[in-house]
Amino acid sequence: MHQPFRVPSSWRFLLSSLAALSLSLSLVPFAPGSAAQAAPAVHEAVHAAEYQPCPATGDVAACDADHDSIPDVVERVVTGSATGATGREDRDTDGIPDWVEAMACGTTACASPTRDGVGDGIPDYARQIVCGSATCSTGNGDVNANEVPKWASVVICGTVACASGHEDYDRDGISDAIELAACVTPGADLAHTGSTIALWAITSAAAGLIGAGLVLRRRWPLLSAALDAPTTA
Repeated sequence: MHQPFRVPSSWRFLLSSLAALSLSLSLVPFAPGSAAQAAPAVHEAVHAAEYQPCPATGDVAACDADHDSIPDVVERVVTGSATGATGREDRDTDGIPDWVEAMACGTTACASPTRDGVGDGIPDYARQIVCGSATCSTGNGDVNANEVPKWASVVICGTVACASGHEDYDRDGISDAIELAACVTPGADLAHTGSTIALWAITSAAAGLIGAGLVLRRRWPLLSAALDAPTTA
């Protein structure tokens, strides 16, 4: 004769817990699609936190995993990982490091060291990092904590705050910041140059008209005689 099977006391506790859990879940209203929507929401939140960009003018430590002053999001553009860039990559060999180009305009080959839409001597890519566009207002008076123009600091070492003013790339005894600043034409000078050209053009036109009037005045008797002479059939 078989002995009746008795559930061990430890099993009884587990089974009762599972029953209670099932009952509580059955009482929770289920919204169609809620499970499907939850996963993308979590993924988007993690993705947003992981790929949050850093402003070039701010503190990049919060999104710079290897603390090399290159934001993680920029390193991913350059090398595909958050810690792979050395800061020396320059695929298009234009003298602008890839990570600086990525910060300025989004790719590793979008900037030019000579493109200057304003015409004041400040490269467009440096202006984009300093104040957000290729035509925004900046100049030698807009300096970092070391009194180096922010745009020059970008050209020297990539960010608005990195240059100390002691850098001397060509070792000629003149700091890079001073050499770069000397190449800038202040906005007031540009305006003055433009007004000078306009004034010169107006003066030249007026002188031409006066000269033409004097010539006509001298030759007017001859022209008058020619007009008054009788015509032959």
